[in-house]
Amino acid sequence: MNTLYKTFFLFVIIIGAISCGGSKKAEQEALAQARRDSIALAKQNAILPIQKKYGAILGIAPKEVDNIALFEFIDEWMNTPYLLGGNTKKGIDCSYFTQYIYHDVYGNLIERTADKQFKADDTNKFKGLHNLKQGDLIFFNNKGSEFREITHVGFYLGNDRFVHSTSRRGNSGGNGVQISILSEQPWKRMFVAAGKKPKYTNNKTAQNK
Repeated sequence: MNTLYKTFFLFVIIIGAISCGGSKKAEQEALAQARRDSIALAKQNAILPIQKKYGAILGIAPKEVDNIALFEFIDEWMNTPYLLGGNTKKGIDCSYFTQYIYHDVYGNLIERTADKQFKADDTNKFKGLHNLKQGDLIFFNNKGSEFREITHVGFYLGNDRFVHSTSRRGNSGGNGVQISILSEQPWKRMFVAAGKKPKYTNNKTAQNK
């Protein structure tokens, strides 16, 4: 039985106690418990600011932004400048960024470069965009060819959006960590394949992604 129904039945009990001449103390205790249950229910259904922010960015309902740890991580790195070989908030490249996501959010250490992440034995590659799920890696190169070296990697978020660190300037006018739309150019032309990698974590929300 969920909290809402528990609260409802508790109020029924309170009314019954009052109508049957229940003690004042019992009535007060029941009312206090009802208030606590109502507060707990409100907290359970509360939408966090970060859910509102990234729900708007991704074009989805805020409640669908359910992997809070992931979006808190992204929010910390957003607008960090792009730097080839960089691995700090002063500058970071694409594969260091995806490596950090997998390590810090999911607890899995993946390969250092985009090409190695693509070629790794545990990367389950596929081309069908309908199979994309949050947490998949997306691989690119200038020709969109699997026969050329992979030069860029991003992390799929859902609803055609992915987060990455890129030297290309986005809508904000800056480069670095940003959220882009996969079906827009140049990403549509440069897309090679996506890849699923195993995730190891104690974070149950992330584990189910």
